[in-house]
Amino acid sequence: MRMTGGCLCGAVRYTVDAEPAFAGFCHCPDCRRSSGAGHCCYIGVPRAAFVLTGEVRGYTVTGGSGLPTTRFFCPTCGSQLYGRPDAAPDHYTLYAGSLDDPLQFAPREVINTRHRAPWDVIAGGLPEYEGMPAGA
Repeated sequence: MRMTGGCLCGAVRYTVDAEPAFAGFCHCPDCRRSSGAGHCCYIGVPRAAFVLTGEVRGYTVTGGSGLPTTRFFCPTCGSQLYGRPDAAPDHYTLYAGSLDDPLQFAPREVINTRHRAPWDVIAGGLPEYEGMPAGA
């Protein structure tokens, strides 16, 4: 599968030639705050299949796993593009809102539901985890 995406102003673009390893919705406080919504939509892709053009900036925090995670964004328009979670060292997490074709986002799980706001209800009957799924 080929996925392409980029930022709002077009200064940063990416291409991924791989099937997603994982995908879903995260309700952790960092994802809520960085997305400006009740959750973020993420897609795990192999780092080796990710090609980036343009300059990005990163911001690192301690993730829900207790390990560092860095979110990368366009320094011009501020669009959040992808993350580098140390808990999944061979993967990047694309933020689905940055995809050129949003229909390529096929969520498989909902994580960190213990932080979910009561008004943020996601339909679909996906598996839900109060924290991070085992093995993540």
